[in-house]
Amino acid sequence: MDLKILDSWLKDYLKTKAKPNKIAECLSLCGPSFERLHKINKDVIDDVEVTTNRTDTASHYGIAREAVAILPRFGIKAELQPIKASKLNKATLCSIVPWLDVEIDYKLCPRFSAILIRNVKIKNSPEEIKGRLTAVGLRPINNIVDISNYLMLDLGQPVHTFDYDKIGGQKMILRSAKKGEKIITLDGQTQQLPGGDILIEDGTGKLIDLCGIMGAKNSAIDSSTKNVLLFVQTYSPTYIRKTSMSLSKRSSASSLFEKGIDPELVELTIRKGIEMFVDLTQGKPEKEKIGTVIKVNLE
Repeated sequence: MDLKILDSWLKDYLKTKAKPNKIAECLSLCGPSFERLHKINKDVIDDVEVTTNRTDTASHYGIAREAVAILPRFGIKAELQPIKASKLNKATLCSIVPWLDVEIDYKLCPRFSAILIRNVKIKNSPEEIKGRLTAVGLRPINNIVDISNYLMLDLGQPVHTFDYDKIGGQKMILRSAKKGEKIITLDGQTQQLPGGDILIEDGTGKLIDLCGIMGAKNSAIDSSTKNVLLFVQTYSPTYIRKTSMSLSKRSSASSLFEKGIDPELVELTIRKGIEMFVDLTQGKPEKEKIGTVIKVNLE
């Protein structure tokens, strides 16, 4: 798994006086392999190779944690910077919310969380966000899409956004697909499912997400979107891998999900996601609470 790590972004989480080349040298000896460093403006980009069993290092936050563990072994001081959170983000986690009815097969999705953000304004992201995304090889699109991409590169947890008003009955049923069911994904392609895939069905029976692979076109964010459901979750890796290979659909998100992600990233990511939505879209989180159903399968 290849990553591009921006030094200034890494320093959001890593406090050290070590220079980029020294960080690269030390980590390559004990952890992820830093293949190449090159300058971009006044910053440094690291091309990093992460082995498939180390998805915990597949982000700027993950590399920072690894550096904090490794650099002191070489006599270099390093500390992990805490993720900042406002009072808004200290909201209580609750299992039942009035704005979303949820049914989940926990075998498929051991940890589920969602937050409704109302009255968002879709526009371009700030220059810092656009600059960071561009530096690591992604094209900025708008603040909603950019938040999703940013969070995955930042913390290593994929997220998905729905147009809340397109979710029939404000209900989500996360279940296993029946053989032959069809869903039109965001790229406009009709997918005929082999069965056993993870799906989300809304209250009207409409399929609105091919989980861990690609969202459905019928629930996508568009220029008229006013209310966004930010959706952060952990899936069973086996199911994601099977669907991805059967449909020949590969993405950064599916690559992470199929290898297994730390379920503790879910709460961390949705809380930071709330911060970004408030800052970048001026949206208002519903009653300042996170709707979540949490269950971790340790088997």
